[in-house]
Amino acid sequence: MHKNIFTHTLVALFTSFLLSSCASMGLLGGNGALTKIERGQTKQEVNAIMKTSPDYRRFMEDGLEQWEYHTNLAIDGDYDVILIGFRDGKVVAMDSFRYHSPQIIVPEQKRE
Repeated sequence: MHKNIFTHTLVALFTSFLLSSCASMGLLGGNGALTKIERGQTKQEVNAIMKTSPDYRRFMEDGLEQWEYHTNLAIDGDYDVILIGFRDGKVVAMDSFRYHSPQIIVPEQKRE
């Protein structure tokens, strides 16, 4: 009986790990949307690929417009950031990275 419970628990943990690993690849891995973004594409083409509006937009003084997407939000607060830069309505720059949420460390209280 205990062996059966242990086996089921082990299978469940392995499956959870496997699924979370696949999900974390999301847009930043494999054949996701990120790999389809190309220099020179229009805003309409990017919208069609990303299938959602950007989370944030910004305009720079030099005429650059930047769209920011957040994807793959994790339980710990980490997420993937995709930045796409447009000039004259066409993609001229792109960057992507993993944002790591700051860790809050609570010091241990001394017991008296």
